[in-house]
Amino acid sequence: MNILIVGCGKVGSQLANVLSKMGHDVSIVDPDEERFSNLSDEFAGYTVTGVPIDQDVLRKAGIEGCEALAAVSNDDNMNVMVCQIASEIFHVPKVLARIYDPARGDVFSHFGLHTVCPTNLSVDALYSMLTDRDRIKNVYLDTTTVAFDAAPATEEEIGRRVCDLEKTDDEKEILFGLLHSNGGLELAYTASLTVIKPDDRLLYAKIVD
Repeated sequence: MNILIVGCGKVGSQLANVLSKMGHDVSIVDPDEERFSNLSDEFAGYTVTGVPIDQDVLRKAGIEGCEALAAVSNDDNMNVMVCQIASEIFHVPKVLARIYDPARGDVFSHFGLHTVCPTNLSVDALYSMLTDRDRIKNVYLDTTTVAFDAAPATEEEIGRRVCDLEKTDDEKEILFGLLHSNGGLELAYTASLTVIKPDDRLLYAKIVD
């Protein structure tokens, strides 16, 4: 897919790295050129410096040919404005805005904007982990439901690196991260060289139809 990302902070850069590694054509826009240093050396996409709500900047980043856009800057208003421009002017099929204020989610949904709120995700995940250690249950990303399962590392997996693990038989399920006994979470992408310990748990994510 041709995907445009707005915001090259921690989330935007990591998303861009993952998508690029998976073979997608990725462009990323940020007003601060120095933020592109957050991208990995393996990032094979295109970077554009400029104000994301400037249509010329978006055109330079290839918005006219992109199939999806994710606005994940630190500014809620910026993210929403970019998504509105992408949807209403450039008719991008899929747009997603990250917002920090949970109360805004319902408001924006009335305008047909898909949003994801890190605050809600964190609360849902923490609640599930506290009340049911081995089942992380569901997280709701606008109209999509993602189910998480945490499984103790098996004898065969202990001592191996995360990147050496075989994929599951379920094509819709992916290894999302590694949960440590101290409650810490390492995302699978960044923990690829981490050696799995006996008390670690593997966190899997699956989109529920």
